[in-house]
Amino acid sequence: MQINNKMSRFLTGPYIFFGFIFLVPGIMGLFLQHWMLSGINLFISWFLFGTYSGIEINTEKGIFRAYNCWFGLFKTGKWKTLDTFIGVTLVSMRKVHRMYSRSNRVNSSAEKEFRVYLVNQNKKPSIAINKSKSYIEAQKSTDEFSIWLKLPVFSVKR
Repeated sequence: MQINNKMSRFLTGPYIFFGFIFLVPGIMGLFLQHWMLSGINLFISWFLFGTYSGIEINTEKGIFRAYNCWFGLFKTGKWKTLDTFIGVTLVSMRKVHRMYSRSNRVNSSAEKEFRVYLVNQNKKPSIAINKSKSYIEAQKSTDEFSIWLKLPVFSVKR
């Protein structure tokens, strides 16, 4: 079975604003027929909005790869074996994005997310294989990964 999970976008939180800095002039350039300027801005915004990272797992062969998908088209990453991991675990985390303006005002956003990790030989979470917004959904995916990968579940205090 082939599992493919998107883990994070290139731009998250308040940084999405940077993508719109290139997208809006690119679209306006199309209407004003400034093809070169519009093309460059749209190419940069395509990169910023289309690039993401993820993980791909082949359960039949027992291999995985953490990859970067450039422009939403090309995946780069090396395949590694799952034999070096002893289990899976669920970790809750609070993700905070903070951005400062030129007048030194702080724009921050926080979100809580739950990630399923592969556990290495030292019994520490090492590679994230899934992320969820709710604890119940994350618990279900931890159980599913435990069954699919034939690995035990390690518990971590919430």
